[in-house]
Amino acid sequence: MGRRKPRVTPMANYDVHFQMITEEAQLSAAGRVFSFWYANAVGVKGPQKLVNRWLKCFCTLRGTDLLDKSYGTGFPELLGSNISKRQDFIDAMSLFISDCNTQIRAFDLAQFPPDNERFDSAVLTSVVSRGADGYDTFITLKNVAGETLTVQLPAA
Repeated sequence: MGRRKPRVTPMANYDVHFQMITEEAQLSAAGRVFSFWYANAVGVKGPQKLVNRWLKCFCTLRGTDLLDKSYGTGFPELLGSNISKRQDFIDAMSLFISDCNTQIRAFDLAQFPPDNERFDSAVLTSVVSRGADGYDTFITLKNVAGETLTVQLPAA
């Protein structure tokens, strides 16, 4: 008697996108910033999925991912640092962006997502000084389909 093949359910082709909850709800939710219960989770496809993947890599401190110690960048170490020269900040951000770009390209070569989710480029678009609070940083991401999205990282 032959063995039955297990039934395989195909995985959905989207990520879960967490939504921030309001400040009032944060106070009543013991300081939680993200939640499934406040608003429904949203399936993310297309350029937003690319932005989410890129930001997750960019904002993860290298060496802290339990499954891949080489994943992430040094960007989180820059938060709260005492870099006062604008050019030093730009140089550091450019290195972190380049590092993240390399990792996302490698992932895309292995997984080959749709064109509107496949990474083409990310460049530092603008850095705006906020005085003692640091810099607002604008990074423009482009997918293979030619669509662009600009991400703002406030007061890094």
